[in-house]
Amino acid sequence: MERVGATETTVGGDRTSARSTRWRPLAVIAGTNLVMLLVDYGVSYATVAGLFSGSIALIIGAVVAGFVLLVGVVVALSKVLTGESTIFGAIAAAALLTWAGAFGFLNGILRPLALQEDVLLHLAVCGMASLFVGLFLGPWPLRIAGALSAVGLVTLLALTPTPAETVAVEQEKAAAEDLDAARAQWLDSGRFPLVSDLPGWSNVEVRATGSDAGTWVRSEAGAVAQIITQWDSPEPDPLAPCNFIVGPGLEWDQGYGQLPTWCVNSGNRWERSDGSAIFVFDSGTTTWIKAYGGYDAERVGGSEPASPQDIAALLGSLRTMSREDAEQYLLPTFDGMNSPEVRTPGL
Repeated sequence: MERVGATETTVGGDRTSARSTRWRPLAVIAGTNLVMLLVDYGVSYATVAGLFSGSIALIIGAVVAGFVLLVGVVVALSKVLTGESTIFGAIAAAALLTWAGAFGFLNGILRPLALQEDVLLHLAVCGMASLFVGLFLGPWPLRIAGALSAVGLVTLLALTPTPAETVAVEQEKAAAEDLDAARAQWLDSGRFPLVSDLPGWSNVEVRATGSDAGTWVRSEAGAVAQIITQWDSPEPDPLAPCNFIVGPGLEWDQGYGQLPTWCVNSGNRWERSDGSAIFVFDSGTTTWIKAYGGYDAERVGGSEPASPQDIAALLGSLRTMSREDAEQYLLPTFDGMNSPEVRTPGL
């Protein structure tokens, strides 16, 4: 009976000893984490002091001293608590923390802990770097956790945006918000291109910027003209509209202050003498129509310039594009003065 009791006592003692041994690697990791935080703070403080004083030697010295101190403490902890020195593990963990600190600082991800900035990120870095020691301590679950912590630390720093990336994202977001506001303001302004409902004609291309708008129109026979509208225009000088309706082969053939012979003015209307272009000013809004041939006509599927009769008929048929059509054709690409031309089949 006495032997059985002694055996039970021995077994119980072994179980207690096993439980105690099982927790010792975790105690090493906990101690390592504390020392890493202290080293992190010390190196951060030295970095700030070195940057202010212009002493790179101070920063390098602090990093080297922190590395040596960390390796020595981890070796001592592992020797006392587990009976093994784990020198390679201590060096690897110290190297991982040094790399993480240097990478984070140089990329602006980790600001000095001494300034009490990025505290949570510093805690995460030290926590994962200290857990990395478990890869060299065992048992297997702790080895796996240690390996994963190293991968996690690298991933964390790789995915954490740099200040430049953060600023770029914020600028992109602000630009998108400004564009949304500009689009909403443009829609509410009703400053849409003029289009024609003249039978036999189609509005093949439009563009709007908020301050002006243009429309290319084409007849079934291939004749082409362009309609331009500008808002908030001051009353034009008597000669200025001629510059808007000038065309190939037309020159300023009169003296200073006189209309060229091909530019005819009648009240708020100016037109080429042959009727191939017309300019109209009405209460701050200017509209002009010009006939286009050659490449300009071919670009929109036409073949010849609109005739003077076409120009006159188009001028009388103009209306403002509906809000629904503006939302369908123009809103998706509207970007103020950077707005592109948009093809409008069926309009």
